[in-house]
Amino acid sequence: MSAPDLSDVGSRAWEEARRCLPIIRRLAGDAARTRAKILRAAQELGCGPTHVYALLRRYNEDPRLTSLLPRVRGRRAGEALLDPAVEAVIEAAIDEFYLTRQKPRLVHLAAEIRRRCAAGGLSLPSRKAITARVRVRKAGEVVAKRHGRKAARDRYAPVAGALVSDYPLALVQIDHTLVDVIVVDSETRAPIQRPWLTLAIDVHSRCVAGFHLSLEPPSATSVALCLTHAALAKESWLAGRGIAADWPMHGIPERLHLDNAREFRSEALKRGCEQYGIAIDYRPVRTPHYGGHVERLIGTMMGKVRLLPGATFSSIAEKGDLDPERNAAMTLGEVERWLGHAIAGVYHRELHRGIDIPPIESWRRGIAGHGETFGRGEPILVADPRRFLIDFLPIERRLVRRDGVRLHSIAYWADVLSTWIGEPMPMIVRYDPRDLSRIYLLGPDGAYYDLAYRDLRRPPISLWEHRLALKRLREEGRALVDEAAIFDAIDAMRTIADDAVRSSKKARRRRERRFRVIQGGRPDLPPAEARDTEEVASDRADELQPHERMFPVEEWS
Repeated sequence: MSAPDLSDVGSRAWEEARRCLPIIRRLAGDAARTRAKILRAAQELGCGPTHVYALLRRYNEDPRLTSLLPRVRGRRAGEALLDPAVEAVIEAAIDEFYLTRQKPRLVHLAAEIRRRCAAGGLSLPSRKAITARVRVRKAGEVVAKRHGRKAARDRYAPVAGALVSDYPLALVQIDHTLVDVIVVDSETRAPIQRPWLTLAIDVHSRCVAGFHLSLEPPSATSVALCLTHAALAKESWLAGRGIAADWPMHGIPERLHLDNAREFRSEALKRGCEQYGIAIDYRPVRTPHYGGHVERLIGTMMGKVRLLPGATFSSIAEKGDLDPERNAAMTLGEVERWLGHAIAGVYHRELHRGIDIPPIESWRRGIAGHGETFGRGEPILVADPRRFLIDFLPIERRLVRRDGVRLHSIAYWADVLSTWIGEPMPMIVRYDPRDLSRIYLLGPDGAYYDLAYRDLRRPPISLWEHRLALKRLREEGRALVDEAAIFDAIDAMRTIADDAVRSSKKARRRRERRFRVIQGGRPDLPPAEARDTEEVASDRADELQPHERMFPVEEWS
């Protein structure tokens, strides 16, 4: 009979084994052991010599204290008493019926087993006996067969391959999320939608390297704008939004750690990273724990956002009877400014449980060094901010013709194009989807040349407006679409949107996107010129900055 499971051993049994151990160990090591010594040991232990011989035999087989634990008489836990034929039926039914993707309940399994037993003329097992045999199966095996191997890996597989970053900007993670708050139109203050947030985190310091907030779903452009915000110095960005806080994170990262989303595999991102010596690591497929740093940051930021008017919360239970649209009050620009305060003024200065110091202090130590640990020194700066952004914008290839370059059915021209008319190979052209009034052609000398509309009377438009116009023209049966028709359709759409802005959420969304395009879609403008004039005029009536009035929010782990 084997020793009992330690989980079933009480303190009294353990003390009894400890009392026996020195006496039995002495006997086991005595080569001249006699019957008289056995009798003396039995007297010391208060038992008969037969029991002493039994203890000695068990100790010789397994010279550990547990071999001397008192043995419990009777049936051991988990010992089967059912007919072997019934046991076989139960095991077969668990494998063939219960451990399937149909995920039947235990009550259905019990009915199936009883049906099989009745058909074979066997005794019917109890529901308790069936449940006990299901519970002894390995949890990982049960989940894998009922929910799939991915679910089993996510729940039970060891978390291996943890990300390590030895100094700031050695590794930056980027990801997206829908913000749990509804923004309003900047003119009517009517609700529009939840915006998208793209966040970049420096894995070493846990600092937010940069972010981008938009009404548009994640794209190569939102990644480019987030990466640009992360790499550039933020003094002018902060000043333009009235944020009196320090945000020292800037510089070109060495590696990006990304998931396998489409926007992270764009040619624009890959070429831009190659241009600046930035390596790209993609998460292994179906391994969500590899993105833990940025996902915990997203959880922390969404916890802060729930304090805002118009917060949607993450579940019906949390929301209760609150109506987010009725309570919505902040424009996209105001949410962006609020996030700037929340990050630079609060998150960077709060104690981070993962590193036991505030993220901003971790950044400073990583740059300048601390104690006997050397810092990495100043990060690599972006020499040309305009060029940096352009290098990450979406790519197309076009031939230079006598009438210029055509992109999205629109003609572009600059005098420099006359040099390359007739070149047999298409040239690289980049564009900012927020503003198609200007595109950027990469010349053979490695410089970008600005190309403007050939017809300078055309207004700035965005790519999403362009696509809506094409859709409308096709619905009208226009087989051939020309530039004039596109701009006429966009002009008509803008008029309709402006007229309907007070009654239609969709129209308000379109008008707000157009407003953001006109104000901030030009990568060649410095931040002070590109920002929304409403955002520049911040209210200075209160002495405290918004981040100084925020309630601290516990970091998600």
